[in-house]
Amino acid sequence: MSQSLLYHAFGVREGYKYQKTEYVEGRVEFHLRCKEERLKCPQCGHAPARRRGSRWRRIRTVPIGLKEVVLVTEVPRCQCQECGKTFEVSPLLPRPARTTVSRSSDWSAR
Repeated sequence: MSQSLLYHAFGVREGYKYQKTEYVEGRVEFHLRCKEERLKCPQCGHAPARRRGSRWRRIRTVPIGLKEVVLVTEVPRCQCQECGKTFEVSPLLPRPARTTVSRSSDWSAR
């Protein structure tokens, strides 16, 4: 159920595995872990790279009703076994929608 909700409501695609949901201080937190298939070297393309630790990134997204929603995603730190490059795997999340802002001078000319 939660994997489907993450996909349809928040745009979380392949590459992340749903771990758990926590309800903390009035907000909903979905915890996501990076799948092994995403651990690919950006320099030489070798996969899988070796994990060398990770950090967690908290991304606030649209609310569910009156509840704040936070995606807690893993950002693994990896090292390529072929070329030795150390890198982080950035979250695969949808880019923000483009917004257009009209200038006030456009409105005053009308």
